[in-house]
Amino acid sequence: MFLVNASAGTGRAPRRLTALLDKAPDLAARARIISTRAAAELDAALRLRDDEIPVSVGGDGSFNALVTLMDRRGELRRTFGIVPFGTGNATAHTLHLRTAARALAALERGTTRTIDIMRTSLATTPIALVSCSTGFESNFLRRYAALRYTSKPWAGISALLLNLPRQLRGVSLQLDGREWVTPSARVHNVGVYNIPHYAFGKVMWRGMAPDDGLAIAAAVTNPLWYWSLMARGITAPTAADTLEARIPGVRTARWRNAEMRAPLGLQIDGEPIDAQGVSLTVDARAVTVIAG
Repeated sequence: MFLVNASAGTGRAPRRLTALLDKAPDLAARARIISTRAAAELDAALRLRDDEIPVSVGGDGSFNALVTLMDRRGELRRTFGIVPFGTGNATAHTLHLRTAARALAALERGTTRTIDIMRTSLATTPIALVSCSTGFESNFLRRYAALRYTSKPWAGISALLLNLPRQLRGVSLQLDGREWVTPSARVHNVGVYNIPHYAFGKVMWRGMAPDDGLAIAAAVTNPLWYWSLMARGITAPTAADTLEARIPGVRTARWRNAEMRAPLGLQIDGEPIDAQGVSLTVDARAVTVIAG
């Protein structure tokens, strides 16, 4: 069953999926398509047969909504699929599904792999698949979300210019019971990340496996080092007891349990969240997904 987020990317996902399935008539003959625009609509529409695989057609937020819904229903042990029609598509890139055509071919082969998830203490967003952060990323996404339906290019430029030079205090992050970022520290962005890829297929955390039971934390002091990290990535520590890796202006460490305090709010998987704190726990190999 293809579950299409009609708002994903540029909003053309339903038409793009139809055109894609026209090239795979055997798969199209077996498929059902449901198009929704909100999580509540998805909950009402999703009624799976025992032999059906729910396939998220959209981006990381769409896949998060599907995984969260199935978890609430007690059906997280099902196999999932992804067709990347979103903006960032980090999860799809980690699964080697860089294009929609590759994703469709993978669905026909049926090869699977498992990935970790980060469980959160937030009732409204209980699962994070890609990231949870505060600072530049959360402020940028909040501004972008407020303007994207009027003009996506202007929304992106406006959000970038307003938040590019910003630093803040008051953020704290504990990793496995030890204080790692203190409220007195001046930071540009503090985040925790679950998979090696970030937006647009960028490998941020080289050598990180998506199913090793550990997430990674990164604290960046200023915009220069943030964009340097985005451009170059970094080799991730491979174990929780490994000494944290450092490059100028950036600290990283692996963890299983984390607690973040964020006075200016959070973002989770690309969506701004009105919460000033969150606890997170890595749930190892919790989700099985068809991969390329």
